[in-house]
Amino acid sequence: MIFITIFVSGTLIASYSNLEKSYVEKDLQQVLNKVQDDSDSLSSVASDWGPRNDTYNFVIGNQPDYISSNLVPETYDNLRVNFIIITNLKGDIAYAGAYDARTHTMVPVPGALLGQLDRENPLMNMSNPRGESEGILMLSGTPVLVASRPVVHADFSGNPQGVVIMGRYLDQNEMNRLSPGDHVSLKIIPATDASLPAEVTKNLQEEPGSEPEFITPINSSYIAGFALIRDIYGSDAAVVETVQPRDILVQGLTTTMQFILIILGAFALLGVIVIVMIDRFVLSRLGFLSQQVRDLGTAHEPDQRLRLTGDDELSGLATDINLMLEKINETRRDLQHSEVRFRELAEHLPLIFFEMDTVGHLRYINKTGADLFQISDDDITKGVNIRHYLSPENIDRMERGLAAVLSGAPSPGEIYTLKQPDGRVMKAMVHTSLIRREGRVIGFRGVVVDLTERIRLKEQLEENTKLLGGILQASPVGVFRMNPTGNILFINDMFTKITGIPFEDIRGKYWADILPLEDKETLLRTLSEEIRQKKMIGAESRFVHPNGSVYWLYGQVVPIVTSSNVLEGWVGTITDITERKNIELALAESENKYRTLAENSSDILFSTDIKGVITYISPMVNRYGYLAEEVVSRPIERFIYPADREEFLKGLLRELSGGEPIDSSFRMLDKWGYIHWIEEKSTIIVDQNGQVIGVNGVLRDFTDRRRAEDAVMLANKKLNLLNNITRHDILNTITALLGCVDMANATKVPAEREELLGQIKELIRVVQRQIEFTREYQSVGVTAPRWQNIREIVKLVIVNFSGSGIAFADEIEDIEVYADPLLEKVFYNLIDNAIRYGENIGIIRFYYQISDEGLALICEDDGIGIPDNEKERIFERGIGRNTGMGLFLTREILLITGITIRETGRPGCGARFEMLIPNGAFRFVRENTDKKREG
Repeated sequence: MIFITIFVSGTLIASYSNLEKSYVEKDLQQVLNKVQDDSDSLSSVASDWGPRNDTYNFVIGNQPDYISSNLVPETYDNLRVNFIIITNLKGDIAYAGAYDARTHTMVPVPGALLGQLDRENPLMNMSNPRGESEGILMLSGTPVLVASRPVVHADFSGNPQGVVIMGRYLDQNEMNRLSPGDHVSLKIIPATDASLPAEVTKNLQEEPGSEPEFITPINSSYIAGFALIRDIYGSDAAVVETVQPRDILVQGLTTTMQFILIILGAFALLGVIVIVMIDRFVLSRLGFLSQQVRDLGTAHEPDQRLRLTGDDELSGLATDINLMLEKINETRRDLQHSEVRFRELAEHLPLIFFEMDTVGHLRYINKTGADLFQISDDDITKGVNIRHYLSPENIDRMERGLAAVLSGAPSPGEIYTLKQPDGRVMKAMVHTSLIRREGRVIGFRGVVVDLTERIRLKEQLEENTKLLGGILQASPVGVFRMNPTGNILFINDMFTKITGIPFEDIRGKYWADILPLEDKETLLRTLSEEIRQKKMIGAESRFVHPNGSVYWLYGQVVPIVTSSNVLEGWVGTITDITERKNIELALAESENKYRTLAENSSDILFSTDIKGVITYISPMVNRYGYLAEEVVSRPIERFIYPADREEFLKGLLRELSGGEPIDSSFRMLDKWGYIHWIEEKSTIIVDQNGQVIGVNGVLRDFTDRRRAEDAVMLANKKLNLLNNITRHDILNTITALLGCVDMANATKVPAEREELLGQIKELIRVVQRQIEFTREYQSVGVTAPRWQNIREIVKLVIVNFSGSGIAFADEIEDIEVYADPLLEKVFYNLIDNAIRYGENIGIIRFYYQISDEGLALICEDDGIGIPDNEKERIFERGIGRNTGMGLFLTREILLITGITIRETGRPGCGARFEMLIPNGAFRFVRENTDKKREG
């Protein structure tokens, strides 16, 4: 007993220990799976940003507003990422941003991460446009989930131009989310952490597999699990540690102790009982058994039994006697229960059960039959005959059937017409069998099955089948039926009329054999999957009539399947669609011609419905930043400048109500918010009933022409104003000059005459300067403004100062500006002004900056600068030590096209002239390519 107890206890404790270990392994694996799921999720997020057109344009420098439009704090919050890094093809950082989720602020990207982004880093892999890299990095002892995807077009065309890298810190909050439950304490420890036990490190390094695991008890109350995670370089990165209570083992020890105590107690109790039984009952058993047998023989209770305990011959005898008595009593009860069950079954079944004697008098009928034929117990007692309920023409047939059953033949289950008391007629199948008692036939037992509804449905089905046959033959479409393998079983007359093939020629043939070989093979390849899946199929195909004519047929087939999804065949129709197909081909050819014209026109073609919603737009809308899909189904006024919408809608309403074509001009906003001047010509669309249903129109961009007109108008105004001012100034100067001449002639003092002659000479120089200025200013606005390349203009101007000993730094890209042709004079005046007044100038820089207001071109030198009180006065006419006209003329030339200039330098640190070019008056260009963007 002791050996068994020890063996069972050891087995139970070992089982609980293994169960405890399996639960720890399960929790540990759950954590690793969640980490992998987070890594896959992060890789999926990166895949939404790498293969993306605007990311691609940003990396190659063609979308400067990408960061402000996409990489805002809300983006980091929504994506649950802590940093995003975008590099270009060379590996240089195009963007690097980090986000602190606790303070909801942007923070610097860790330098430890940026230092690892070299060509050897797996995250910088650009060899495969569809490639991806994901895994874990350790940054300053903190594990980070990272993922990267190459920057390519959304359709993965072209070569990668960089990578998008995203990361998420596995901090304590993230660990709490990954924890499998509140009972488990979870943390991630760097693999190089000295606090890791040597035993754990050794076992994890020796464990095979990509994610080695090691489980060890901490003490009698807690058990720990460890798993090694490797980083993206394949090196040991961190160890996942789970600590949880040893509840399972504690429960196992408690259960084992209880088991031992129960076993010991049971054995002790059994020993006592055996001793008492042997001592007290062995000698008295025989007399007790004899007395019970005598009492049983005189008793009349069927349930009375012998009562004798023990395990010897006497108790066995008593048991056998009791079993015999029980069997007798059980047989009696079964007979009683069987009769009750038969009666209950017969009473509750919806069928009619009956018993009758050999001449047809009813002896029993169940409740269903009694209710249907209104038969009472009194009727049965009086001996009502079954013939009373049969129609007269069925009586002879019933008697022949009963005679056959009496002769030993099985009941054929014949159908009879029965009459119910309310006059209704029942069609029923009757099965009978013999009732025997003591070897003698005393009657018949039978069951009646009501077939009235079934026969009615059968007759209705036959009638409907005839009707359907007539409909099929009169159908205006060809109808056919096939077996499961596609062989023809039936066609109607219209099928033959359409195809010219009689039923005798097509019966049993495969349906596709009537098609031309090329069309047959193509159609079977297309429909193979639908046929395999037993789906409804519809398809068009050519068909060659036996007379040689080519037809187009449309066929539709429906599978016939059983309730267990077994295919029994197919039924389908064919329709001659030759006329419709010819119309479709003609329409397609017409549409192709129209589309070719629309796609190659420099103008935008459009259509709207009667509510002004765009229903079609030509692809030329792309140059305004929109895809056709973004414009269609939207109101046309949405794309019109707000101040012009009311006038445009009034014109559209007049056109739709009056029916006359209109011409209008308005301003339109492109996708970047820039304004374009548009001419619109349109005509109404009417339906077949003459009702106006929309508008067709053409949009033509005349922005450059409008700008030129505005610039010339402004220049003319300025010239007229300046001419009036200059004429007034010259007349004033001449008046003063004449006054000095008169005073010089009148004076007799030589010194006074000498002073007056000097004043006359200076006044003459003033007139000379005013006349020279008009010569320069008369060219302003004479020629229409045009697009001019700033880099080329700066290069041309710098040549004029090559001998000045001053260094020039041209940091301007290929930018074109819409300005007066005298723009070159602007840059000449700025450089000349810097050399004249800047004193010790070593370098002049040209560069640009972009803001929401537009593009700022900056000319900056390292001279003495300009005092704050003169920053505005230097642009006034006549201010300066030379002619005083240079900066005044510069400002006037720029203002022709709305460009402003101001001086923003610091006195003592150099002059800084900033020319602000508004949106719409600049654009970036690339060498030997079309313009990529217009400002």
